[in-house]
Amino acid sequence: MLTEQRRTQILREIQMSGIETTRALAVKFQVSEVTIRADLDVLADRRQLERIHGGAKAPTVESPAALFHERMEVNFQAKRRIARAAAELIEDNQTLVFDGGSTMMQLALHMPPASNIVIATNSMNIAQQLMSRTGMEVHMVGGKVDMQTVSTMGGFGGKDFEDFVAHKVFVSAHHIDDAFDVVDIVSDVALTKRRMMQLGRQVILLVDSSKWNKSGPAKAFPLSSVDIVITDSDMPASIRKKLYDASIEVIYA
Repeated sequence: MLTEQRRTQILREIQMSGIETTRALAVKFQVSEVTIRADLDVLADRRQLERIHGGAKAPTVESPAALFHERMEVNFQAKRRIARAAAELIEDNQTLVFDGGSTMMQLALHMPPASNIVIATNSMNIAQQLMSRTGMEVHMVGGKVDMQTVSTMGGFGGKDFEDFVAHKVFVSAHHIDDAFDVVDIVSDVALTKRRMMQLGRQVILLVDSSKWNKSGPAKAFPLSSVDIVITDSDMPASIRKKLYDASIEVIYA
């Protein structure tokens, strides 16, 4: 058996049992414990398993909820201030679109009492948060699920949205690069954001100051196509000046 074949079989054994000892694997594959240790070290370096004393176990996989909670904690105070400022722009009798993401979740948590509000969102967390709220009708937009944001990708297109117009679209950003383009690391996410913002009479970008001047391979849309940017007061003076020179309306929370 070739080395990589053995390592593949080792992974299968550990995935089925959850945990294996070095000695048991050596007997099973008829090689020395030294060889098995080397195999386990390689597989651990690839993050395909976790090394433990005397063997290895299947890797711990964090749930989407746990990963999202971790992102919620980053710049928490800034995101909450941004969300509160955004919530002040919401009025009764409006149709809204909510993007996914941790800042958008803060907006959902700070939604004011409302009457006759229709919300379309690709975020499963946000839909769950708002679906029982009085005065709100929530529509979940389908598509492939992105684990990082617990949101769907590829929606907001086709016949379902041909005649759809939102009073306000609240959109988030993975990063904003130095050319003032909203960018992402996943092209499907970028496409979803682009479709989303095209549905709105007013587009409002919620993004904290840590996400500026950082690049990404997939362009969603230029910042110039946004009506209002809501960010936090920790924004560096150099970026504030660029926003002012570009005549972009900004609310600093």
